[in-house]
Amino acid sequence: MPPPKKHSATSATTPKPATTPTAITVVSDTSPSTKHEHVGKHMAYESPLKKLKKTMSQHKRQLFTTIDELREFIQINDTSLPAHCGSVRIQARLLWFEPQTVAGTRVLRLYLGEQQDPEPFEQQRQEYQKAQREDEFETNQFLITLSLYEIAPDHPALPSPGSVIAFNPTKLKLYRNCCQVRATLSGITTVIEP
Repeated sequence: MPPPKKHSATSATTPKPATTPTAITVVSDTSPSTKHEHVGKHMAYESPLKKLKKTMSQHKRQLFTTIDELREFIQINDTSLPAHCGSVRIQARLLWFEPQTVAGTRVLRLYLGEQQDPEPFEQQRQEYQKAQREDEFETNQFLITLSLYEIAPDHPALPSPGSVIAFNPTKLKLYRNCCQVRATLSGITTVIEP
């Protein structure tokens, strides 16, 4: 039987012997005087910390402490835009929270009042809860409803009722003149303990 024929596409070529370079040339695109310059000739160096401070001073968040101010902001701004929603920080008193299920999703509703209300916390909580049982939408016009998704009411990171909290909302809207906001639990800080 004759040996198989070699195909040109699969035939192995004999390796060429390696040649050793006779000289090495180093090419530099910078002169020795500018070797370590990373900043343009017309631009002064600015540290990341200075840039951060400059950015923070130019993009300060608006702090809302009253429901009327927040409602007005939502009415006159397109809060679906991240720039508008991201410019807001809310500070309010946590009156109570209540777990609910919406379309199979666990939602924890936090009901917030104004932090400077002169009435004692317990009086506010009781009267708002009583009024909410009588007419939920009428009552919620005088509260901020903060929704946290998939958070249990016994979560250890939840602030205590009576605390003054601050947070950056991830969503802002008005529904029947009620301020409804979303946020993340990790974004809530306690400003004043009860």
